[in-house]
Amino acid sequence: MFRRRTRVCAEVVSSEPGEAFAVTVEDLRVLERVTSHARSQLARRVHERDLDVVDQASGYWLMLTLSERAGAARALGRSDIPMLVEEAEAVRAAVLNLESYGGETMALAEGYELLDRITLLSRLPRSVTRVGGVLTLPDDTAEVDALAAARPS
Repeated sequence: MFRRRTRVCAEVVSSEPGEAFAVTVEDLRVLERVTSHARSQLARRVHERDLDVVDQASGYWLMLTLSERAGAARALGRSDIPMLVEEAEAVRAAVLNLESYGGETMALAEGYELLDRITLLSRLPRSVTRVGGVLTLPDDTAEVDALAAARPS
């Protein structure tokens, strides 16, 4: 019985919305290119047949999550796609891992540029809500829109 209570408490905590920032469709395209490249490089190097392991190590799992959120944002008529602040670390790990196993220069350059942008955006998080079980951001604000439009130089 004690274990059951512990699990329920853990589920309640993990199901609470956190803080997120908005990424764009173009950010998702870059992330997809980077994580797909990382996924293929990793699968080739380790000859891993378990795609779940490869997806986790390459950061590709994040694409699956963000694609779901992008669909919800579009259905709500919003252009912003929420990325949790802690998910920025997954992008960092994916880019660093890609570099460690010799990813292509272009993928690395795009990955680092995206990482710089995500790091900047993550400094202005907003509270998220759930709509139909999917994380969404509240309506856009001028400050966040201005930052989202900025590209690191």
